Amino acid sequence: MRSTPDYPGSRLVQGAALVLAATGVLTLYLVGVPGFPTIPPGPIILGLAGILVLATRWRVMLIVGLVAAAFVAVGGLIEGSVWGRLADPADLGPFLGALLQYVGLVVALVSGAVAVKEAYGTVAAARTPRSASRVTSH
Repeated sequence: MRSTPDYPGSRLVQGAALVLAATGVLTLYLVGVPGFPTIPPGPIILGLAGILVLATRWRVMLIVGLVAAAFVAVGGLIEGSVWGRLADPADLGPFLGALLQYVGLVVALVSGAVAVKEAYGTVAAARTPRSASRVTSH
């Protein structure tokens, strides 16, 4: 019996990317970017989703991670200040925070989609009867 869980690479990448994105949002908060609430929800949502993706084997957590990444990415793009932060690398704190956040979010979205396909695609393939999967020509 193995002592470490056998996770597909896409699950590990998704979880790590969610934690990276949470670190980026937390960096933005800690360097004093205006507009954050007293307790910012972004790092909590992304960090918790990343931990759940990494710490559990439940397939549904892959979807939770994907939804969390999409929620924060869309919200940040609608809010719009990310472009100004990425355009000003001289202001290092906000630049690094935004860079970490959006690199993490993009990687989490892509790897999350792959992980969901791997997790749910294998079940569908396993349920397909052998005779249905063969194509015969007469």
